[in-house]
Amino acid sequence: MGGRFERDGKHDEEDLVGIKAALDRGITHIDTAEAYADGHCEELVGQAIKGHDRSKLVITTKVSAWNQTYDGLLKACEASLKRLGLDYIDLYLLHRYPEQGIPIAETMKAMDRLVDKGLVKNIGVCNLTVNRFKKVQKHTQNKVVCNQVHYSLKCRESEVKGVIEYCQQNDVFIIAWGPLEKGALQDTPILEEMSKKYQKTPYQVALNWLISQPNVVTIPKTTHTDHLEENLSALGWSLSADDMKRLTKEFPNQQKVSDRVPLDYKAEVAP
Repeated sequence: MGGRFERDGKHDEEDLVGIKAALDRGITHIDTAEAYADGHCEELVGQAIKGHDRSKLVITTKVSAWNQTYDGLLKACEASLKRLGLDYIDLYLLHRYPEQGIPIAETMKAMDRLVDKGLVKNIGVCNLTVNRFKKVQKHTQNKVVCNQVHYSLKCRESEVKGVIEYCQQNDVFIIAWGPLEKGALQDTPILEEMSKKYQKTPYQVALNWLISQPNVVTIPKTTHTDHLEENLSALGWSLSADDMKRLTKEFPNQQKVSDRVPLDYKAEVAP
């Protein structure tokens, strides 16, 4: 919202209506990042949450890889807090592993400082392999509570590379982004079958497949109220264990590598 990599205010009013509609319907977890629309997305979130009970909200934002030096990260967090109009961030994520030349120990020292100062409640990461996740955890005194990855019925890279299993076994949340593949999740016979069986739409089945898994939550993006209502109806019911297994195994044309952010992107892997 608010643009892609550059600010674009053409849809600000529509975006604000969308965020407020989600809040009014009980959604409490809002995900953004400094990189989205060059910070404008954070500004929109800040505007939308004014007047809401702060203690009931979980606001997540992310620091970009090029801002992950010690001083750069502290300044990035301060800027995000200002744009959001908040005193603290509930969940602060490394958007990717640090750029080459930035030691992960330096990055995590800054994250620990933010937690110590009360500016950040919890820390997490995005798009990390198990190996990189372990290196991040090694260099922080705080629990790394989540790994946000591209994960859907179609994109299974996190399964193939053991990320899902590792997080489930180590009390770490998976936050699945891109759960509906930007509205282009393939309509398949097995999804149609499940839709009829559960009297739900294909996208509701796809979302429920994610959130029925241990330690998995998801962040579908929508501006339109009708899509929001559809997404919310993925809650309050569960696929059977057998149907979960069938969807996991039989959904066609599964991608073993993300076509948007592959986990093995070039990065500094410091000791």
